[in-house]
Amino acid sequence: MERAEQVWFGMKLTPEQKEKIKRLAEREGTSAKEAVLRAIDEALGMEIPPARPGSLLEGIEDLIGSVGTEEEPVDLASDPKHMEGFGR
Repeated sequence: MERAEQVWFGMKLTPEQKEKIKRLAEREGTSAKEAVLRAIDEALGMEIPPARPGSLLEGIEDLIGSVGTEEEPVDLASDPKHMEGFGR
């Protein structure tokens, strides 16, 4: 796997992560570096949409207030037990 332009990218791994990379390289019959680069290229083949500037809430407006059960209402302010002592 030839790279036209290369830059240094260092990082720390846990011993478990290092061992997984070693096993992956052995299984593929390649170096650890080549195994990692192939895995990255493969993962990045799945298109990742670019980040949008703005608030974290932008883009998930439809999800706001969508979590709740009959036992735990979506809007906690609608249940007097959650508002007990509020404003004192």
